[in-house]
Amino acid sequence: MYTEDCNEGIYIERQIRVPTFSMTYEHFHQYYEIFYLKTGNCIYSVNNVLYHLTAGDIFIVAPGDSHSTKYEGLIPCERTVVYCLPEVLPDYYWESHSYIQGKLSRSGKVILMKDSRSSMETLLDTMLQENNIPDEFSYEFLQLQMMTLLLTIRRNGIFVYEQLKENTPISTDIEAALRYIAQNFALPLTLNEVAESINLTPTYLSRKFKRVTGVTFKEYVNFIRIRQASQMLLTTDDSVTKIATNCGFNSSNYFKDCFRRVNGVSPRTFRKQSRHHVEPPLKGEDCEPEPP
Repeated sequence: MYTEDCNEGIYIERQIRVPTFSMTYEHFHQYYEIFYLKTGNCIYSVNNVLYHLTAGDIFIVAPGDSHSTKYEGLIPCERTVVYCLPEVLPDYYWESHSYIQGKLSRSGKVILMKDSRSSMETLLDTMLQENNIPDEFSYEFLQLQMMTLLLTIRRNGIFVYEQLKENTPISTDIEAALRYIAQNFALPLTLNEVAESINLTPTYLSRKFKRVTGVTFKEYVNFIRIRQASQMLLTTDDSVTKIATNCGFNSSNYFKDCFRRVNGVSPRTFRKQSRHHVEPPLKGEDCEPEPP
């Protein structure tokens, strides 16, 4: 079995914590730490900043960042943690996926897209089996599975901090709004609907959302939709119209206008040009109002 004291640069552990368990000391290491919470609730403290996690969330701790965890709620908390030294993965992987390496360099929470938890848990189960009953091939399998894990997070996860203003703390209500959008972006979302789901007035949510993220509610929703559409253009053969519909746009022309604003080219040109596209940062500008 690979453990903290006996591994080849990558290992996995799974534990169930009672809600009252608390790591009373902060520590750091040179591994990437990828924490997946299957059940329960917990609080991650990283460099004296608190992050609240619920079942299905992922948290990534960058090498060298001081951190600790505290569990809460009423049910046992099952979590799986993957540790990996940066040098374990081959250079060609980092060169092909510089976006991923950039995201791993900063600690932060990841919200998984809706319906992606099952595939994530299956992959972690497979990795844990290789870790716990290793043979001569297990290290190489774990390398391959680690690369798959990172690509899965990149495809199905939204890094919460990438939509926030620099050095702006995130409140639980805005975090709840981001989660709701991430998991329902394919639906015809409205500000009123999201505000109702987190018990805020639409006016208050609109003001606070802009203050924390730097963009309007509609701009953010379009960013998430275009982000997912970009991946679908590269990983499926679906038509542009079908992708637009699957990502929550009820007008293909409006989708094309938004896509061009974010990516600088049309969806068809984007698909032809690259299979290794890196998303640009979210800009504080929106498309023209969507037609009814």
